[in-house]
Amino acid sequence: MSIETEQGVSKISAGVENIRGAFDEHPAFYAQDNRRHRAFNPVTKSFLELKYHALLPRELIQGKHILDLGSCTGAAGQWALYYGAESYTGVEVQEAYVAQSRQLLAHWGSQVCIVRQDVRSFLSDAHPRQFDIVLAAGMLYHFIDTKLIIDLMCNVARDVVIIETNYPPAIREGKIPRGLAVTEYMLDQEVNLAQQKASLLGVSATSSLAALDIFFKLNGYQKREETLEFEITPDTVLYDERLVGNSPLQLRFAVRYFRDPSGVQVKTLEESLPSQQGAKRSWEYDEFAKKKTAAYAQHAAAIRAEKQGSWSFNSAIASQFDRIAAREIPDYQRVIDRCVHIVRRLGKANPRVIDVGSAIGATLKALYDAGFTNIYGVDNSQAMLDKSFNKATLILSDKFPVAYGPYDVVIANWVLHFIRDRAAYLSDIRAAMSPGGILLLTEKVSSSKFAHELYYDFKRANGVTEEEIAMKREQIKGVLTTYDLTWYIDKLHELGYTHIDIVNANTVFVTIMAQLEDH
Repeated sequence: MSIETEQGVSKISAGVENIRGAFDEHPAFYAQDNRRHRAFNPVTKSFLELKYHALLPRELIQGKHILDLGSCTGAAGQWALYYGAESYTGVEVQEAYVAQSRQLLAHWGSQVCIVRQDVRSFLSDAHPRQFDIVLAAGMLYHFIDTKLIIDLMCNVARDVVIIETNYPPAIREGKIPRGLAVTEYMLDQEVNLAQQKASLLGVSATSSLAALDIFFKLNGYQKREETLEFEITPDTVLYDERLVGNSPLQLRFAVRYFRDPSGVQVKTLEESLPSQQGAKRSWEYDEFAKKKTAAYAQHAAAIRAEKQGSWSFNSAIASQFDRIAAREIPDYQRVIDRCVHIVRRLGKANPRVIDVGSAIGATLKALYDAGFTNIYGVDNSQAMLDKSFNKATLILSDKFPVAYGPYDVVIANWVLHFIRDRAAYLSDIRAAMSPGGILLLTEKVSSSKFAHELYYDFKRANGVTEEEIAMKREQIKGVLTTYDLTWYIDKLHELGYTHIDIVNANTVFVTIMAQLEDH
């Protein structure tokens, strides 16, 4: 016998001629089995040989005490004892199968015990670790409480539990991934009837291999062999649905689980919580927590932003604008101070200066405190102007107030990225400027994702929460749009500014100074 491993599946490659023997002198195990009349996978000699060759390899069963759950005609007992098992116990609930198997296995004498009892009650009554090997071939999916039945099997097994079961239909049909841990419940699972050419239908459950792995690990069975698929030969298509359907999988698979000799087993939350023993995950901000926190914050922010609507400079924002600006705008105060310094360096006694998007007047007040009184502020939010610096001329408008010009200095900090037609707005500014005038423009510009994360780091360092970051990101969608820095430079050149310089930059924010010729 040789085992070839291909893509995580062990395939039995021995030919039929190498595994004959157990049923040669006892043809009744297949010739008198009513399942030989099934249209799909009828019981034949080859069927039995291939099946038990996969489930009960000779080197595994020699000298072992075998328990076969749902034993039917006892063919597994004939195979196991023929190849050296010490004893065989079959558990079967159908009286006709019990009588038939006792008759067919009588030649083994005291090595055989056939019990007529339902599987659940038998396992509940049996002694712990009473059997070396427990075989559950084609019976696990008869139960809806899969884990409980596995718990009972593992309790009575000393070393090995062998499962032959169906793939859940949703996995066979490709509706869910093969590796998903899932138990699928069905209304019409079949069980063979002993004295009829028919099956009984009923509610049952089928678990995936990944789910079985969890159930067995909970019982200290940490090791399993690679999944066994049954050999396809010319005279048997053992459990192979691929020929009659669209599934890439066989109908059934087999797997052997081995008890961990160290006694290590995983525990359910129910078992772990009273003693609080087991693995723990800290609520501190490890990478896992950060990802979850960010995801939750973004989702919550999106919901909140949807309810609150888009970002607007309303009275609520106006009342806390200073705090928001300091926390969320890099170099906020530095840019204001730089603008005042540039106005001073212009050298005019009392230049006409307008602050576009003047908000609550922080820049206007700084200009006034520096001795400039010919100052104007324009904003499209009455709520902002209501809280603005009242010693400046304040203008409520969506458009640039050309009529109040000409201006020696136009300051437009953190505002044009809120204006849809900013090319037209820049043209209006240009039309209202004095010769030699200066435009001071601070904009959030388009950037890489990495650079934008640096900006978020700035916010985080200032105490802005992940939820606040996520909510703001949702609220400004379609409200604040960024352009490339090159767009601004090209547009300013196009408008006739002869000197264009960057006088401040921090992460994704850039301050440009553009000056006209003095005719």
